[in-house]
Amino acid sequence: MPDIDLGLASDWEEGDTHGRVKLRPSEVYPNTPKKDVLISSPASIELSVNTNFSTSQEADKIFFTTYHGTQRKIIAILDSNGDLYIAGRVIAGQTDLKYA
Repeated sequence: MPDIDLGLASDWEEGDTHGRVKLRPSEVYPNTPKKDVLISSPASIELSVNTNFSTSQEADKIFFTTYHGTQRKIIAILDSNGDLYIAGRVIAGQTDLKYA
């Protein structure tokens, strides 16, 4: 299955400037036909929906990843219970969050 190109998503002049939806080999089950659904953006933020061989959704997770240089880092995991695990700190108190 080819990537789904969502079109131009950034005026950044380096690398891929398009948003994409694609399948990639599973991070949890390497060397299997299992694939993860990956939603990526030019700003190097990725949402990876990981599925497993279970018939239920208890083990399904959404991984939020980004790149630091060429190394991919997991910055958060949202599990099927609604629990959100965050790497780093949670900064509270700012109520006027907005796009820059």
